Amino acid sequence: MSKPKLLIIDDDVSYLELLNEALEHNFIVHCADDLQKAEDIIAAVGHFDIALVDENIGVDKGSDWIKTKVGESNVATSFVLYSGLATEDAILKGLECGADDFLAKPISLLALNSKLEKLITYQDQIHQFESEICSKDRVINISMAQASKYGSCMQLTSRLNSCFTIEKIRDEVFSYLFNMNLQGCIAFYPLNEPGVFFSSKNGFCSPVEKGVMELLKIKPRLYRFGNRTIFNHQLVSILILNLEEGSIDTDIYIDALASVIECIGARMEFITYKNSLVNVQEQIQQAVSKTKKLIQISKHHQQEVMNEIVQNMGMSFHVLDMTDEQEEYLTNLVHNALRKHTQDDLMFIEVTELLDNALGSVDQLKSLNTLQEDPVDDFDDEDELF
Repeated sequence: MSKPKLLIIDDDVSYLELLNEALEHNFIVHCADDLQKAEDIIAAVGHFDIALVDENIGVDKGSDWIKTKVGESNVATSFVLYSGLATEDAILKGLECGADDFLAKPISLLALNSKLEKLITYQDQIHQFESEICSKDRVINISMAQASKYGSCMQLTSRLNSCFTIEKIRDEVFSYLFNMNLQGCIAFYPLNEPGVFFSSKNGFCSPVEKGVMELLKIKPRLYRFGNRTIFNHQLVSILILNLEEGSIDTDIYIDALASVIECIGARMEFITYKNSLVNVQEQIQQAVSKTKKLIQISKHHQQEVMNEIVQNMGMSFHVLDMTDEQEEYLTNLVHNALRKHTQDDLMFIEVTELLDNALGSVDQLKSLNTLQEDPVDDFDDEDELF
């Protein structure tokens, strides 16, 4: 398999040589110290897998150059912008210009290698996702009237209430975005677990999209910057990338998605509770089953002990020279022990019945959970409200 092609643009020649030496083992590297040389290299070499671009190239801005090249298929599949500043504005500029990742100087060469390799993996994931999309016959209606947008939001809310995994929530939200001709990302933040990020366009979020969502998740529930809007909840965030300012549709989408984010957050809380309940059910079932086995073992062991006692007592009558009074006394001892053993058997039976009832209750609870996960659809795909 051939190495990926990498174009590096930086006006610092010594830094270019350093990057070239560090990356040439894993990439076919081409370097340019100004944008004109970069254009010449692209014309001669053709398409690159990654373009690694400094923000400040003489009097030119790398972000401006990336913005003009993102839509051109003959330049690069992915763009990485790096800068000596790691401010919020710099990171947002990386998203604004269309870069797939943003790096801050000084850059660790090992970390840079790792970042670029992950970006190649990200490209492979996108190709795989695009292949899956092409293999399905998906027809998306993007010409819905404005009045139906509120109805679509209500349908989305209804369907979200029937979702029991974050994957199903993701699919419902992305289906809504496709129908509304919107593009965006969704991030889930399950309790005590790392965040999970998805893109409606590529399936997987780019590193810069992840960075922006993690940066902005502490913002208010609704936060707008340019044509982009993020809707936040403690357990989930939705980033919409193409909400134009001043559009009537934008106001509709903002109202709708502000309600949707609360619905998804509540659903995430329910899923968390339900998963915890399922774990408790399994622990109870394991504990009850193990207790039943221990009771059976104890009962069997007790029976063996009693049989041994009775047998030894009976044999002793033929060995010992006892009076009738002594034999009657020992016989009464055996009878009393057997009577007590019979009472213990009744207790064992009662405890076993209680454990069986407990297992039956757990099974009923599991069946209710299964029924909840298979609800009846209240809406048909052709239904429109309003």
